[in-house]
Amino acid sequence: MRTIIIYTIFSFLFFSQNGFSQECGGGKLSFNIYTLNGIEINDFDYEILPVSKELLREKFYQKVVNEVNLDNPNYYLFQKINSSGGIIMEQYANGIIETNNEKLNSDLKKMLDLSNITQTGKIKSSITFNTFELTNFPIILKISHKQKTIYILGNYFGGCDREASLVWNNGYGKLN
Repeated sequence: MRTIIIYTIFSFLFFSQNGFSQECGGGKLSFNIYTLNGIEINDFDYEILPVSKELLREKFYQKVVNEVNLDNPNYYLFQKINSSGGIIMEQYANGIIETNNEKLNSDLKKMLDLSNITQTGKIKSSITFNTFELTNFPIILKISHKQKTIYILGNYFGGCDREASLVWNNGYGKLN
């Protein structure tokens, strides 16, 4: 009997070493907007748009990532998009946004409801997304003020607790 218990414990320890576990399960992503020199801006307009993973690969990644790194999850651009996001040009954003896909729109609505945010609105300084660790749901976060618009590609509903910051400077932005 004692031998069976020892083998059971040993087996459990041996096989659990190779198992995978979750890091956090989920959390919050705070997307903050800062201005330089204390310039006060009343409100930024935002819109959250769904991105087709197929179009993302075909119309963006295949054009900006060398072929060797297309399937490398540790590639810098992919890591950046999954953490703080990346600013992309309007032409790329328009090529990957998929608003006619009912399933994608339904999934986006569920994510927005879970985060208690709307698809369009105004923000003064920050917006908070609820995240789910294993979720990979790319979006375009469109931020506008007056005549300037910035398109940010990010996985803001996936991952653990983190923060992304946009520094708005005379209509141009830098993402941290």
